[in-house]
Amino acid sequence: MQDQLICSGCRRVVQYRRGVTGVCCPGCNTLTAVNPSAAAGMSELICSGCPTLLFYNRGASNIRCPSCNRLNSTRSANQIAHLTCGQCRTTLMHPPGASTVQCATCRYVNHVRDARPQTVLVENPKTLDDKGKLVSNVVVGVTSWKR
Repeated sequence: MQDQLICSGCRRVVQYRRGVTGVCCPGCNTLTAVNPSAAAGMSELICSGCPTLLFYNRGASNIRCPSCNRLNSTRSANQIAHLTCGQCRTTLMHPPGASTVQCATCRYVNHVRDARPQTVLVENPKTLDDKGKLVSNVVVGVTSWKR
């Protein structure tokens, strides 16, 4: 089984085998200590307001993004899928249902196998109508890709 952590040197996500005490980043050669008790109680999601990856304690119901200040519900957090870049072998994270993922390291466009149509719910901030009442701005769509 493998886990992952953020490199303390270059902030890259690095995968490692469970049970090790330290991980050497293949990108910058920084040694990062593994804290198994902290990793076991952590989960991750992508902020719904920006593309920031957020780590949080599994018991939390909400997490505020430090980049855009948006409050994210952990109840609706999708699992994050992983793949290895076909060019530079960097581990990439992406939302489930993505058909392609561009590597931030080498810019290679990776095609995701088994990408399936996905229902997408976008909830924008509420606005005021002509009478001063709050109006929800929610859009639902279904993504689909040609094979």
